Amino acid sequence: MAMADWAVFGGFLLVAGLLVLLAVALGGILFSYIADEEAKGRRIEWLEEPLAMGGEPEQVEREIFQKAA
Repeated sequence: MAMADWAVFGGFLLVAGLLVLLAVALGGILFSYIADEEAKGRRIEWLEEPLAMGGEPEQVEREIFQKAA
């Protein structure tokens, strides 16, 4: 019975590993495409858009710290 459980778990690991490998390969293809386009001087429009954030950006105020006596 233990051998059948290991076969199911091994099959799951195989599928998960293949999905991770596929994701890494697709990421490499995407990043190489972006690098080639930037090397040619072309702009990729969907990379140039800012992230959708609501509201205005906050102004950061700096505090001045004084040394203790």
